[in-house]
Amino acid sequence: MYKKMQKLEPEVREVIYLRITGELSFKEIGDILNKSETWARVTFYRGKLKLKEGEADGE
Repeated sequence: MYKKMQKLEPEVREVIYLRITGELSFKEIGDILNKSETWARVTFYRGKLKLKEGEADGE
């Protein structure tokens, strides 16, 4: 999974790392990246979909 994550856009990858490994809330992630809580939530969701669909590694 981490190899696939390396192929995501940097902001998307960072949101996923912070959420999964840092166990941070979407509000905390938004504050860290100077974005909104909604942005962090949507970015995480879209990144998760890309990983699930295999788009991150061109499958």
